[in-house]
Amino acid sequence: MAIKKGELTSHYACIPNATLQDPRLTPEALGVLVFLLSLPEDWIIRAAQIRRKFNIGKFVQQRVFRELERAGYLVKEKEKDKARTKDGRWTCRITIFQTSQKPLTDEDGQSWDSK
Repeated sequence: MAIKKGELTSHYACIPNATLQDPRLTPEALGVLVFLLSLPEDWIIRAAQIRRKFNIGKFVQQRVFRELERAGYLVKEKEKDKARTKDGRWTCRITIFQTSQKPLTDEDGQSWDSK
């Protein structure tokens, strides 16, 4: 099998190989992560948009987000949203990272990077 790669000059995303090969991610979670990383940095992530894009239900979307969070690619922060709501309801800010914020370890607790 041959792999051919052309030079890209616009409309592409740079994703580290370690992210693409992370064994903690299911194909579903990896697909969602790659899609999110292809969006502009100031993009506001909405769960409903992800469900429509991937034709998945709420439970699957929540499972994928939990998986990304456990692997360290998604970080949630709760905050009071006074700008969009009059009563200052709590909202959840989601940040997606290109690389995991949690190191990949094997069953011995040894980092994969040190092997």
